[in-house]
Amino acid sequence: MELVHDPEALRAFTYPVVALGNFDGVHAGHQAILRTAIERVRTSGGHAFALTFEPNPARVLAPDHAPRLILTPEDKIELLRSSGIDGVLVLEFTRELSRLTPRDFVREYLLGRMGVRSVVVGHSVSFGHNRAGNADVMEELGRELGFETTVVGPVKVAGIEASSTRIREAIAAADLRVAAMLLGRPHFVTGPVVHGRERGRTIGFPTANIRSLTESIPPDGVYATRLVLPDGAYPSITNIGMRPTFNEPERTIEAHVFDFDRDIYDQTVKLELIERIRPERKFENAAALGAQIASDLKRARELLASV
Repeated sequence: MELVHDPEALRAFTYPVVALGNFDGVHAGHQAILRTAIERVRTSGGHAFALTFEPNPARVLAPDHAPRLILTPEDKIELLRSSGIDGVLVLEFTRELSRLTPRDFVREYLLGRMGVRSVVVGHSVSFGHNRAGNADVMEELGRELGFETTVVGPVKVAGIEASSTRIREAIAAADLRVAAMLLGRPHFVTGPVVHGRERGRTIGFPTANIRSLTESIPPDGVYATRLVLPDGAYPSITNIGMRPTFNEPERTIEAHVFDFDRDIYDQTVKLELIERIRPERKFENAAALGAQIASDLKRARELLASV
């Protein structure tokens, strides 16, 4: 798969088809857009590209109101890569770019710099100055300027529309089964394993302390999880929160991996969040916490065995 940062580089490819979007989450709706772009080039012998933006436009235009992103930029690229798309074009989003009208964006970038023959967008797409461009506008510009436009969606899973906003809401409510259903995979956080205070080791439950690079983290609590390493996914139980029993000053993500005895400090890992077992709460002492953890472990194993 090609990773492209210069939009003019797409001119070197035959019959470029561009799937346009922010693609945060690369959820079921995004996957339908990508599949459609790939199908468009099967008979033409062309190349399908996902066009996305970094940083996320909201970070530039309204940083105080920007949503917590579901994926890190690196994870987004990796999931786009795994879709089977021929390449990903990452366009730097600037205030100058944001001031282009929808027509100017299409003429200068999609046609002038990229030479696209076909564009695939989601039904809720927005582009151009003040988000004035939408799916209808893209279709009109396509008819006028001579490129094909395909609009995909809405895509629903079990009657729920797949959208980044709806997935963020599910994660914030610890409804990880709905989030996974709309994502087409478990939600995960990515980050390095760092040294912590090693409280868990003192009560017989050593943990991997993960410094999350992912912004969308569910509420504090105990979760059934899987720790993903290059050689596989390992069942685990994870506490997200402040560890009130020990009066800790910082929020942490600590995963106890079942039947696991390896040094993974400083490795960047993924932690799949399967389901919340219970909210975080304070216990009278370490012994009471240990007894509750034993119960939580049993429940985590049951949940992980069922997925």
